[in-house]
Amino acid sequence: MIRDRSRAARGVDRGEVVNAFGIGSRPLWSMMAIFACGYVVVSLYADVDVTGWWPWFGLASGFVLFVVGGLLVLDAPGDPLPVPATIGVASLAVAGVAATLFSLPFPPDRVMQTGPAMGASVVLLAFLAVRGRPLAAWLASGCISTIAMVWGYFSTAGILWGLSVTLPGYAIMIMGSLFSLMLRPMARQIYALREANERQAALDAAAAAATEVRDRRLAALDERARPVLTRIAGRAVFSADEVAVARLLEAQLRDGIRASGLDLPVVREAAWRARQRGVRVVLLDDGGLAGLDERQAATVRARLAVAVADVLDGTESGRVTARIQPPGRDALATVGVDAGERSERLVFDSRSLAVAGGVVATTAGEG
Repeated sequence: MIRDRSRAARGVDRGEVVNAFGIGSRPLWSMMAIFACGYVVVSLYADVDVTGWWPWFGLASGFVLFVVGGLLVLDAPGDPLPVPATIGVASLAVAGVAATLFSLPFPPDRVMQTGPAMGASVVLLAFLAVRGRPLAAWLASGCISTIAMVWGYFSTAGILWGLSVTLPGYAIMIMGSLFSLMLRPMARQIYALREANERQAALDAAAAAATEVRDRRLAALDERARPVLTRIAGRAVFSADEVAVARLLEAQLRDGIRASGLDLPVVREAAWRARQRGVRVVLLDDGGLAGLDERQAATVRARLAVAVADVLDGTESGRVTARIQPPGRDALATVGVDAGERSERLVFDSRSLAVAGGVVATTAGEG
């Protein structure tokens, strides 16, 4: 969209309403550049008979003032346009007209001599109205008409003639003001609806993810626990080995609930083997993976699972506690091993896991 391309290209946030109109977009900048070229061409043609460096200095100064005003009204951030920028654009438009008119011959010898300055001022003030400052645009238009009448009086062209050169611009000002008053609220409503849709999409995605997790757990429960539950319901007699397997299954199901971030086949199998050896295994997930983006979380989760499985496979007795830390902490996860005389705590960092995997810091002690 124009709004996104504009932000990416220039890094300026002019407000959702302004960006909806394409202000600051590349096509509009191109059109303004073409208009500036046309301004120069028409001025050179209309003022070909002007002599002396002072009038040309005034004409060039007027053009520069219009260019600066155009850059400001198109590129200034904020919606509506901030007051300092509003005063600047309005003042530059008025000053550009004054500098141009009073640099023309007295009286003017060509009709088109006033055209570029009047056209440029109307464009600036129309954009000023679209950017949420119609009152300032109309006040500046009134000042321009007053200056034109004063110039007409001193140039002997007449006050009414000076006023007449400004009147066509008021039609564009009316259109710009109506455009601002009618379409700006519509643009706000469009973006409000878009934000509401994005919020609803996020809620739907969260609900779908929760449903997926629930379905996955129900499927795991159905696959692993149903045979045992069916035998219990049928009052079957369990052997000692079957009781041990049922307890391992219960612990595995509990891991899936309390440590969903570690609920991967490699961890499930390693925890199963460790418990068979008599190791007490505690797996916990306090949500630290939620602070990572989806791709990074998948990579970190897989590598962390391998690291936890390695610790479980390397422990023959005692207790192993693996915990994914809460979001916002320096450590992503910790694994504590307490096996008699061996006491060890491993700390895993999300950045190193995402890049290469491994242990960031290890604190080991013997008691």
